[in-house]
Parts: sequence; structure tokens; C-alpha cells
Amino acid sequence: MIWIKSMLFVLTIVTVKLIFKFINDYGDKCIASMEELLNFTDYLRTYSCDMKLSYEEIYLKYNYKNDETKKICNKLQEHLIHKKNKYELENFMKELIHTPDDFNKYFSDIVDYYGSAYSDVLNKKLLFTIREMENSMKGFVRSHTEKKNLNNRISILVGCLAAVILI
Repeated sequence: MIWIKSMLFVLTIVTVKLIFKFINDYGDKCIASMEELLNFTDYLRTYSCDMKLSYEEIYLKYNYKNDETKKICNKLQEHLIHKKNKYELENFMKELIHTPDDFNKYFSDIVDYYGSAYSDVLNKKLLFTIREMENSMKGFVRSHTEKKNLNNRISILVGCLAAVILI
């Protein structure tokens, strides 16, 4: 009997810990998507300003790490071609990868000036965009790390409490 209660106690703690791990993984995935969008924006800056390639060539040439980033870059291409509203792109990003609004805003600002500026001006604007995206991401990473640490501490306590209540 004590063996069963001990196993239930341990399994309850592990289950609660896994639930909190999945909550933390959600933020980690968001950070990975933000990093890849930053890398793509820097790649876009390098190849459009220095190498003078078109967005279509850059889009095809870039090595995407996940499908969400490729979908967002494809949507950016559609917005550039059809001169669509950048707020649609912001909402699309929020629905797809759940990044913060300010990060989405900075990335979608590319729609406003890409293709209409000379390469030196475009280079400066893209550098500014990258810098702002990095600042936004740093704030998100900082808050996510705090939440993650808190969740890790709480998960053990909640797991023990749930196990005690069950047994």
C-alpha cells in the first residue's frame, strides 16, 4: 500500500512539473521564432543593400529553420508586392508565432520603406529596425526568464501540494 502511495506521489509531482515545462516551452518557441526573424532581417539587409538582390531572390535563398518564419516572410512578400496594410501582417504574426506587439510592429514596418528607399537609406532603416527588434526581444527574454524561474519553483510546490491532497 505504501508503495502505491509513494508512486502516486512521485507521478503527481512529475505530471505537474511537465505541465509547467510545456508552459515554459511556449515562451522558448516564441523566442526562437523572434531570433530567426531577426536573422532573416539582417540577412535581408545584407543581401538587399550590399548584394542588390530583390526580395524574391532573398526569400528563396534564405535557409529557414522553421515553417512559421517562412510563412511570415512569404506574407511580407505579398504585402510588399500588393502594397497591403502592414497591420494585417502584425496580426498574422501575432496569431502564428504569438510574439509581442512591439516586435511585430517593428518587423511589419519593413513594408513601409522596403523597395522605396535607396540602398544606403534602406541599410540604415533596416539596422534601426534590427536594433529595435533586438531591444523588444531582450525585454521579452528577460520577462520570460523571470516567469520561467517562477514557474519552476511553483511547479514543485504545486506538485507536492497536489500529491498530498490526492493521497
